[in-house]
Amino acid sequence: MARNRILYFSLFFLSLTFVYFYGGKIPYMLFYIVIILPVVSFLFTFIACKRFRFTESIDKRTVIKGESVNYTLNIHNPDFFLYSFIKVNFYGEDTIFSRQFQTKSFSLLPFQKKSFTFGITCKYRGYYTVGIKSIEFEDYLGIFRLSRKPDATKTITVNPRLISLDNFNIKTNYMSESHSILNNHFEDFTTISDTRKYAYGDSLKRIHWKLSAKVNQLMVKNFEGTSKTNCVIMLDLQKNNYSYEQNIVLEDKLIECTVAVAYYCLSNWIPINFVYHSEEVNKIEAKNTVDFDKIYDLLSNVSFDQDIHIKDLLNIYSRDNANKMDLIIFTSNIDYDLYDELYNLKASGHDVNIVYVCAEDLLASNKNMVRDILTGLPEIGIDAYKINVDDNIETVLKCASA
Repeated sequence: MARNRILYFSLFFLSLTFVYFYGGKIPYMLFYIVIILPVVSFLFTFIACKRFRFTESIDKRTVIKGESVNYTLNIHNPDFFLYSFIKVNFYGEDTIFSRQFQTKSFSLLPFQKKSFTFGITCKYRGYYTVGIKSIEFEDYLGIFRLSRKPDATKTITVNPRLISLDNFNIKTNYMSESHSILNNHFEDFTTISDTRKYAYGDSLKRIHWKLSAKVNQLMVKNFEGTSKTNCVIMLDLQKNNYSYEQNIVLEDKLIECTVAVAYYCLSNWIPINFVYHSEEVNKIEAKNTVDFDKIYDLLSNVSFDQDIHIKDLLNIYSRDNANKMDLIIFTSNIDYDLYDELYNLKASGHDVNIVYVCAEDLLASNKNMVRDILTGLPEIGIDAYKINVDDNIETVLKCASA
C-alpha cells in the first residue's frame, strides 16, 4: 500500500507539472482524472464495505478436549461491481488455533459467493473466541483500506477430559470402616452424614437396606464424626510468566490432573473440599459424583490469573482449619518456600500429597532446585508426583514420588 501511495502522489505531481507548464484540454483532463480516480475508488470501496454480506456458523459450541469443531464462513457480493481486494482476519490466528486458521485474501466478482470451512481440533481446555476478527477492504488503486468487524463473536468452550483413575494413593478414613477404626475416629451414630458403596471391612450393621434395595447394590451409612478427617483438594491458580501457548498447555494438564483425582475421590465416596483462590479463598464441598458437576463446571472455565503464591494459600487455609486434613495440592510452581510450608503441615499431623505439573523445556534455570525438592519431599513423608505435559496422567498418578 505504501508503494501504491508513492506512485499515486508521483503521478499527481507529474500531472500538476504538466498542467503548469503546458496547459490545454488534455493536460487538464489528465489532471482531473488523477484527482477523481481515488475519490471514485474510495466510494466504491466504502459501498462494498457497508453492503457485503457474510454468515458464519459453528456446529458445536461446547466440546470435550480432543474433539473437533467445523467452522464455516460464507461471503457474498450483492452488487454489480467487483470487490477488488478482501482480506479476512480470524481470531484463531493468535491463539492455539494458529495453525488451523489462516488469513484469507481474495476478490469477489459481481453477485459471487465464497465459502470457507475450517476443521478445528480442540487440543486444550479453555474458553476461546473464534471466527472473524476483522474484514479489510482495499480500493482499486491500493491506497485506501477500510475495516469492518462483526457485530457478534463466536466462542467455543472446551471442557477438560475426564480420565478415570484405577488407583490413587490417598490416605483417608473414608475408604472403609476398618481404616476409620485404625485412626481412632469417633462417630455420632444418631446422625447420618451421607452414604457410600460397601467396602471390604464394613460392618453389616452399617448397611442401608432400603437404599441398597432401591439402587440394587449394597450401600453403607456414614455417620457424622467427632474428629473427622477432611480430604482437601487445593488448586494453584497463580499466573505464570510464560508465553500464551506455554501457559495454555501447562494449565490444561494441571486441570486434567485435578479433574481426574477429584472424580476418583467422589466416585469412591470420599467427600472432598475443593479449595482455590479467586479474589478470596473459595471452597466447594462435594460428597459424591452428583456434586462432581459443580467442580467440573468451575474447572472448565477457571482462569489462572491470581497473584497469590500457593504457600500463602496453604498457610491461610490451614490456619483457619485446625482439624487434620488429607491434603492434595496441584501446582505448576514449586520452590523452597513451598517446601517449608509443606514441611510445617506434615509436622502438624496433616497427610500431604503434591502433584507438580511442568514442561521440561521451561525448567532450564530451576531444574536442580525442582529435583532437590521433589527428592526431599518423600523423605519427610510427602507423596510427590511430577507430571510433564507429555506424560500419561493415569500412569504417573499410580506411583507416588514418580
